[in-house]
Amino acid sequence: LIQDLGTPADWFPRDMMAGVMMVVVGVAIVQCVGANHNAVGQTPIMGWSGYNAFMQNSGHCDRAGAGGYNETTFVQTMDVLVSSGLKDVGYSYLNHVDPMYGLNRYSYLNADDCWIAENRTADGKLTWDVGRFPHGIPWLVEQAHSRGLKLGLYAAASVETCRQYPGSQGHEDVDAKTFADWGADFAKLDSCGGVLATGNESWDNQYGRWSDAMNESGQQMVFSCSWAVYYTLCAAKYPPGEWETQCGTFPWKDSFIADKCHMWRYGQDLDPIWGTGRPDMMNGGGSSGVGDIITFAGSLWANQWRAVTEKGAFNDPDFLVVGCPLDRPCEGYSQKSQTPLNIIEQQTQFSMWCLLQAPLIIGSDIRTVNPAALRILANKEAIRINQDVGSLSPPKLLSGGPCMTDECPHWVLVWSRQLSKGDVAVAVVNMGNTTTESVSVALGDLFCQSCGMNSARVLDVWATTTQDVQRSIELSVGPHETKLLRVSPVTL
Repeated sequence: LIQDLGTPADWFPRDMMAGVMMVVVGVAIVQCVGANHNAVGQTPIMGWSGYNAFMQNSGHCDRAGAGGYNETTFVQTMDVLVSSGLKDVGYSYLNHVDPMYGLNRYSYLNADDCWIAENRTADGKLTWDVGRFPHGIPWLVEQAHSRGLKLGLYAAASVETCRQYPGSQGHEDVDAKTFADWGADFAKLDSCGGVLATGNESWDNQYGRWSDAMNESGQQMVFSCSWAVYYTLCAAKYPPGEWETQCGTFPWKDSFIADKCHMWRYGQDLDPIWGTGRPDMMNGGGSSGVGDIITFAGSLWANQWRAVTEKGAFNDPDFLVVGCPLDRPCEGYSQKSQTPLNIIEQQTQFSMWCLLQAPLIIGSDIRTVNPAALRILANKEAIRINQDVGSLSPPKLLSGGPCMTDECPHWVLVWSRQLSKGDVAVAVVNMGNTTTESVSVALGDLFCQSCGMNSARVLDVWATTTQDVQRSIELSVGPHETKLLRVSPVTL
């Protein structure tokens, strides 16, 4: 049996609980009005960034690992996406219409902070760092497109980017048009200049202007917004009654963020470690390993963002670190002491990202990816679950919760999400460090209680086995392991 780890009231400070519940209940009844509909980004995007392998701990772009974040790395990575087969299993699907969903899927290589030159051009436009990208961004876009891939670019809704390069504050329209003129397919808008709560350059105004300008450009671009994570960090400092005053317009109000953005980061940067599994449940802070991000996904705060997700509008829990080395830190130049994820933990991250319908953007250096990690990234059944937008129901945490003490025996999380054609995806996560757990999942918890559904066919995604079950699914789950299942009802 799965141990009861407490109610939501146990997860937040007592003086914040009433306000948090009020906001969550209000969000639950909001109807989405439609995401940033411009024909792209209607399923979670799949691609590569390399952030965790090259930039996470390097500081300024001229230091340490970020020195390898350049044109050569991007072109070599494009070739590996093609030669490894990742492009053909979902990380591209350029002009490929999936017969199940009828939607196009693409592959994106996204240049983060270090592509930008230190100064704008004489006419006020962003340009590229000629040392790192000597052929220029339009040339790099052509290299991606010639391989059936897509290229994305980074900007920031602040005076400077996080690494002190020109930000887009006050330049939203011209920067969005510049990206479009170069043929970019994706834009990530960060924000690194403190709280932008009110005024013409408030977060809601900037992200709204970027979205509108991108759509007006005629260039089809996916828009990734970091507004949610900065709002989360701000709101954690104040009681709920002060959120709108101190942090600005609620991003989820009238589904604004889902209307303007295809995806949004909503918690702290992920570290390529397991972590403690006990993050700050208001902002995801503290240890931010894979285990912590998974726990935070079950918080009431994360639920506020999940409540406005829909086709073309997805929560982003951060990059995949599947493929990072198993015996050393993910960023080769990093001096930060980190215990790397083992292959089971990397598989757990991929399982949960697929169940949560998160973007699948690889943060590791796939030029040196190990065969076991490549098999995880290329698992077609897991990708089918991730890309299935046949049901608009958001993922649900069926049982389990955060661990609030040093010891949490039988710490198991059970997540589910409705899929198309009546199927249900299930992820059973053993958060414990040492003990293999026996878990029973009742079919009545997956399908409507009144339907009398007592039989199902269960596909174990990683074991690649199928079995018919009656009334419940019985599982044995090792430490930090996740069983990812597709459960199909069987009518007798």
